Order: sequence, then structure tokens, then C-alpha cells
Amino acid sequence: MIVRPLVIAAILIASAGTAIAADSTKRLGKFGEWEAFSYAEGKSTTCYLAATAGKVTGGEKGKPTTTYLIVTHRPGAKSSDEVSINGVYGFKKDSSVELQVGAMKHSLFTKGDRAWAADSKADKAIIASLQKGREAILHASPAKGADIAAAFPLSGFSDALAAADKACNIKR
Repeated sequence: MIVRPLVIAAILIASAGTAIAADSTKRLGKFGEWEAFSYAEGKSTTCYLAATAGKVTGGEKGKPTTTYLIVTHRPGAKSSDEVSINGVYGFKKDSSVELQVGAMKHSLFTKGDRAWAADSKADKAIIASLQKGREAILHASPAKGADIAAAFPLSGFSDALAAADKACNIKR
């Protein structure tokens, strides 16, 4: 699936609640199915990488099921490797999302159309799985419709992460 960088940038910036012009977003590159970006946020730089699920099943009939897997670094807020999922369909209230990479299963909590890992330790475990895996499978309950299953190819993930790390001065 071809990823449209400006569309992703606009969605991610809007969903993060940051008032930033889309033209301030710098594309760091496309790496397999992943793209990496950075933008100035105050006196700091925010970096992120994102992929769109290549295959999505379920959801409300006739409604969008676009799903993004995102990793964000905000060094100015002393935050890195924040894993989130954006499902434009919204998640069922008080539900959790399962992200499976190989044999590893990770649980993320939901609010509205976003899902996050419980803490930075869980984020790091997800990142480690994504770096080693070939595909990440999401299982979620949308606000309406049948349960969602979404597949994210991981080709290019490690290179996109390295580009975001470099742009935001994240040391591994």
C-alpha cells in the first residue's frame, strides 16, 4: 500500500492536538512500508515514524477502517519510543487493543480513536518486538461494527526508527 506522507502528517499532528502547519513537517524518508518525519515543536523537535495497515478486516460496513501504527519521540518532553495506534473508526469504550508480533502479544489501552501502551517499559518491549518481527497484527473492538484485525508489514521499521532516532538525537 502506498503511504501518503502529507495525509499521515496531517492526521498525526491533528490527533496529537498540536497546532502546527503541515508544511513544517519534514519527511525524513520512506523505508519499506514505513515513513519517518520530524517537526519543530516549540524549542524542541518531535520525530515519528508511521505505517498504514496493509490489510484491515472488520469494522462498520461501508465506513473507513484506516489504521496507523506510530512511534513518537518528544525529546523536549523527555519522551521517546511512544507507541500508539490510530484507528479512524474509534475504539469501543474501555476496550484494549492487542498487538501481536510473532509470539509476543502486547496490550494497549484505548481512548477515542487512539491506543497506547501502559508505560515506557511496555513501549520499549513493543519496539523490541517490532525490530525483530516481520508483521504486526492488531486485534481491536471498534466503537461500531465487527472486531477489527489489521496487519502492519514491518519491512523498513528498523531503518525508519533509526532515521527518527537520528533526527531527534535518541541514543540506543
